[in-house]
Amino acid sequence: MEEAAYLAVWLIGLFGIVGTVCAYVAKMVIHDSTSYDEQYVWRRKLPPEARDKR
Repeated sequence: MEEAAYLAVWLIGLFGIVGTVCAYVAKMVIHDSTSYDEQYVWRRKLPPEARDKR
């Protein structure tokens, strides 16, 4: 019975960590923008025809 309690605590902790990471990754993907990429990743402006291909 004690092993089941340890297993439950570990599984809750594991799913909590995985859930937190998934939530932050989803937030990052949802709020991703071309302007952020231009400013911080590519360090240049894209031509207007490249912006409309989303």
